[in-house]
Amino acid sequence: MNSLLALLLAYLIVSLGYALFSMKTTVSHVFRLASLLYLAGSIGMALYLFNQLLSLPKPIDQEYFSQAREAVVLATRVKDGEAIYLWLQLPDRAAPAYYVMPWSGQAAGDLEIAQREAAQQDGLVLMNHPFKRSQRHGIAGDEKDKVFYATPPPRPPLKSGERDGGPGQAMQYAAPSSGPGR
Repeated sequence: MNSLLALLLAYLIVSLGYALFSMKTTVSHVFRLASLLYLAGSIGMALYLFNQLLSLPKPIDQEYFSQAREAVVLATRVKDGEAIYLWLQLPDRAAPAYYVMPWSGQAAGDLEIAQREAAQQDGLVLMNHPFKRSQRHGIAGDEKDKVFYATPPPRPPLKSGERDGGPGQAMQYAAPSSGPGR
């Protein structure tokens, strides 16, 4: 992160130099050439910095526009005592996003348990209210307050002749009715 700060400072110096040289462009062709070189350098540096910023994870606290209630956790990397890196699939976006979350022992424990349960059930790991700060740093204990949880895989579609018995009831099989023409 320090190298990025140094590059931003260099960009400011280059931009300042461009501004100073552009004021003197009417004096000679040398100042005009130097002004164009500074402009090219500042554009190149801006493109490089933009590329560097895109490759870094976005702090999860700085996501202001997504109101997602939950997100699918595609991949994680936990650095003990430092941070939790997450690759999240948000419901309102087509592509996954890379985030970094401040270290929380409770969240890391919930994540490990959820990953283990999801692997056993062949399900998914979901993050509850990924951008709600109070949720991530809330009081432990309640099941619905967990940051990460496992969900079972979706039920396969019903076969022909099966009916869903509703919640808490078994599925029922109804034999296909044979037509009167047999």
